[in-house]
Amino acid sequence: MLTSFLAGIPFVRRITPKKIDLYILTEVLSPFLGGVIFFSFVFLMSQVLRLADFMIVHGIPGLIILKLTSLLLLSFQPNAMPISFLISILVGFGRLSADSELVAMKAHGISIYRMAIPVVTIAVLVSALSLALNLEWVPWGEREFKSTLIRVSNTKAVSSIQEGTFTSNFFDLLIYAEKVDPKLNRMSHVFLYDERDHKNPMTIVAQRGELIPLKTSSKLATSLILRLFSGNIHRNDIEEKKYQRIDFESYDLFLEVAEGQDNKTEKPKMVPFDELLDRMKTDKDPNRRREFTTEFWRRISVGMSPFIFVFLGIGFGTFRTRSVRAGAILIAFAVILSYWLMQLIATNLAHNGTLPPALTMHLPNLITFLIGLYVFKRATW
Repeated sequence: MLTSFLAGIPFVRRITPKKIDLYILTEVLSPFLGGVIFFSFVFLMSQVLRLADFMIVHGIPGLIILKLTSLLLLSFQPNAMPISFLISILVGFGRLSADSELVAMKAHGISIYRMAIPVVTIAVLVSALSLALNLEWVPWGEREFKSTLIRVSNTKAVSSIQEGTFTSNFFDLLIYAEKVDPKLNRMSHVFLYDERDHKNPMTIVAQRGELIPLKTSSKLATSLILRLFSGNIHRNDIEEKKYQRIDFESYDLFLEVAEGQDNKTEKPKMVPFDELLDRMKTDKDPNRRREFTTEFWRRISVGMSPFIFVFLGIGFGTFRTRSVRAGAILIAFAVILSYWLMQLIATNLAHNGTLPPALTMHLPNLITFLIGLYVFKRATW
């Protein structure tokens, strides 16, 4: 009774999914899911050597590698989803056009606006998921990935020291070790140059050395002790022009990278959404405030991009090409490349203070939307 009553209401009849909606949904969803898997795999391939290095050199267990892989896949989704969604529309409507099904639908009075309804529905859902990813999940994943990497490097820091080679930027030190044992975090015949205090640089030579990791209060910090045995310290006081040599049996050198030092461990894209909103208002540095504001609007802009691609995809998808998939991929890459180039330019303009971030970061979406409306309008014959 209730079903019959609802079916008799004109508004309900208009919003009830029909076979044509389900058919178009099938044509679009299949390539979308396939595209997400494909591009996630492609992006992951760029990190395979890095993950393999963690497993072979650092000896990380498989569960940690699986965790790092999952976090990487999460961070790829803001890029993989818009590309896949655009390709799915191009492929779906391209096949309908190539098989003359669009002509048949239009001959039966089904306009391109009516065909766009199920695609717009998917776009709203994909955009909502993209916004959730950009605002909360991806920043969390970025921080978790970084903290995991730092914990790994904290326990196997000696693996970054190459045997028989001078290694720079090791906690701002220059270090050389003739022999290195990554499993035990030990070295032999160690040479170290410490220039952190420019007025009193010192050189340390030791027979043996080992790295002892320490726990820190922050997940994004690294702290350890470099313990050296049977050596001597050569210290040069530049201001007083004095040279000093100290022999030792055991000498501990405390090494630390604090969270956010030199802006290397924490970037705006890693900041949680609530904290981002707070730092947009309270950060004392105006440049940093502008960076956080730009990042906030960038997340929203990129999250809305799947919805913007609807009209562009339908418009270009109705053009007849000999190879639907090849044509769709070429068009999608051209659009995505142009879109991300506009995003890069907009980000630079916002960081420089040339234009307000709230306006600048929406310009790529606005330009893409206007082009999409023009192309979509051409498809409404």
